[in-house]
Amino acid sequence: MLQMFESEIAVNENLLIQFGKIVTDIREETLFTPSAGHGHSPVWLLGHLAIVGEAGQRMLGGKIIHIEWLRLFGPGSVDNIPSDAALTKSSLIAAVSENYHQLRHLALAADEANVSRAHGVSILEGTPIVTVKHCITHLLTSHFAFHLSQLSSCRRAAGFPALF
Repeated sequence: MLQMFESEIAVNENLLIQFGKIVTDIREETLFTPSAGHGHSPVWLLGHLAIVGEAGQRMLGGKIIHIEWLRLFGPGSVDNIPSDAALTKSSLIAAVSENYHQLRHLALAADEANVSRAHGVSILEGTPIVTVKHCITHLLTSHFAFHLSQLSSCRRAAGFPALF
């Protein structure tokens, strides 16, 4: 019998492997530079993935550790992030990796009653994503993949060849 979120966790683990390959080529000096096309900077994309990983943890009984990142990188934030020495490539990569590791751990331990309730995420109101279970599935898969593709385009805009 499959555990709840087993497939989503496998997909997220694969996305994190791709994430590792993509972020290797993101240069620290371009971290705050908006990319052509989507306009997001690598710092916003990394910070957004990190804080959303923490938000997903909160839905499953965890907590948000980087409260200050909600304003900078949360839903509805603008991605004109001022340079900040604390927001380094390595610290943001570590936060994304750790936050999704913890989110996967909490998802494996989730119970059906908790994930069947409404998620309460205003940006998803009016969408087919209505429960915590739907939202965690989205965060582990499509949301992560969408922003990973934007991060990949930052890498390609810097002149690197395709990885996949």
